[in-house]
Amino acid sequence: MGSEHGGLNYSELRDLGISPDDVIDFSVSINPDPLPDSVIIDIRNANITRYPDSNCVLLKDSIASHNKIDSDSVHVVNGTSQGMFLIVSALLKENQNVAIVDPTYSEYYDACSLKTKNIHSIRMTPQESFRISVNRIIEKVHSVKPVLLWLCSPNNPTGTYLIEEDFEMIRKACLQENTILILDEAYVCFVPDPRRYNPLREGVIVLRSMTKDFSIPGLRLGYLLASPEILKKIKRWQPEWSISTPAQDAGIAGYRELDSFKKSWQMTAFRRDSLKKDIEDLGFNVYDSSSNFFMVEVDDAEALKAHLWKDLILVRDCRSFDLDNIIRIGIRRDKDNHKLVQSFKGYIQK
Repeated sequence: MGSEHGGLNYSELRDLGISPDDVIDFSVSINPDPLPDSVIIDIRNANITRYPDSNCVLLKDSIASHNKIDSDSVHVVNGTSQGMFLIVSALLKENQNVAIVDPTYSEYYDACSLKTKNIHSIRMTPQESFRISVNRIIEKVHSVKPVLLWLCSPNNPTGTYLIEEDFEMIRKACLQENTILILDEAYVCFVPDPRRYNPLREGVIVLRSMTKDFSIPGLRLGYLLASPEILKKIKRWQPEWSISTPAQDAGIAGYRELDSFKKSWQMTAFRRDSLKKDIEDLGFNVYDSSSNFFMVEVDDAEALKAHLWKDLILVRDCRSFDLDNIIRIGIRRDKDNHKLVQSFKGYIQK
């Protein structure tokens, strides 16, 4: 384990004498708008003097209602990363085959590597603008017959989103080989409603992140959607009281304020398109994205990061995804996005 992720290095900031509040952090991909006051109040008022509900009954009801499904098809996790490790613990045996569509989130590899060395990559390429190749995925499923197929949509870091017809073709191939398709939809809230579809079908486990939806990364909250039979196997591996009371209350409050968050997600998508155009206008190649981040090709990622850091701006380079001289930019609010563009201008004018 020990994968690289976006976010602040608090030890480094302390050594430099820099407050985390002074850094403009584009390296993470979190909903940038502030929480509604009612959500903050519920978090503050959470009863931390008794154990939390291990079954997360009220929160599961909120999630089920939002997704128009039965609550026994929902399992709450301490962030989607915990869900990944629970899936591997419950469903993967020693040295079985798994397949991962990449470049993508490294925790899939970390979780699977605890059980197997037989991890097969299905890599999308810059020449294809990182579009998901359905044919290559299906060929790999039929050739190696993986127990698990990991697919992120919208994908981190590329932002590519799998349309329903392609998803269904991949799912049917997985059913033929008894492969469980794990669809990580941590960023799906930023996809416009007309393009979205319900992926909860036979042979599929869906990962969702309330960390991303409701901008509560410090509380760690997500959920799985799957058949009750699969979820029973997974739940056996989850430590008791994994989901704190403040996290559960934050999730319930988030669904209560869903209209407010939907407006925020739509605004984030608008900001993404606006910032993308501003950076393209400076002469950079920017990849299309359906999420709250996008990738930019640069001449020298380290030099650009160093320049931005002089303005206390942090971006994510994509070396950990085996992508050289590409950075990922998470969307922030307009004021910060403008500062980023100005710093980019200073870089190209050097």
